[in-house]
Amino acid sequence: MDTGIKPSAGKIVEMLEGRSISAIALTHAHGDHAGAMKRLAARFGVAVWCGAADREAAETGRLVLSPKLNRPRLTTVGNAAAGFDGTPVARTLAEGDSLTAGFTVLDTPGHSPGHISFWRERDRTLICGDVFFNMHVLTTIPGLRQPPDLFTPDPAKNRESERRLAALEPGTVGFGHGPVISDDAARKLRDFVQ
Repeated sequence: MDTGIKPSAGKIVEMLEGRSISAIALTHAHGDHAGAMKRLAARFGVAVWCGAADREAAETGRLVLSPKLNRPRLTTVGNAAAGFDGTPVARTLAEGDSLTAGFTVLDTPGHSPGHISFWRERDRTLICGDVFFNMHVLTTIPGLRQPPDLFTPDPAKNRESERRLAALEPGTVGFGHGPVISDDAARKLRDFVQ
């Protein structure tokens, strides 16, 4: 799954040492999710996979920015702050692709053009990346929120993805930002999108 920021690599290596890793499957190509992918892919000798519309960003380390940031000087600043070392993508993932542990890929664009989520029907587990945040980005206080528009190229499409994921009625939801929800998750997502 996602690799976090560049400095996360050492801690992730420690946590995964001795485990079998077959690939890195990114929910999306932003620096806080793909920052350590190059180092981890090399360390574990695994391929990187991501959504097709995020492939270029994953390979170049230059993310797709919101129109608010997509101006010459702001693009440079945005990529310097949130960019990462690009890595070749061995496989692009699309709706319905199967992953390990029973997860299936869902196309959930908006926060990035190729954002994907991972769904496991048998126990209703959802890993939604940044379609939702479960914390305030500045205060870190838990609670469902939309991702910041500044880093979301298509907020309207992201809201469509939010409604789609809420309709799955997940029992457990993991986020890129904020704690997992496993207590009444379906109702919490449903109330949020309404």
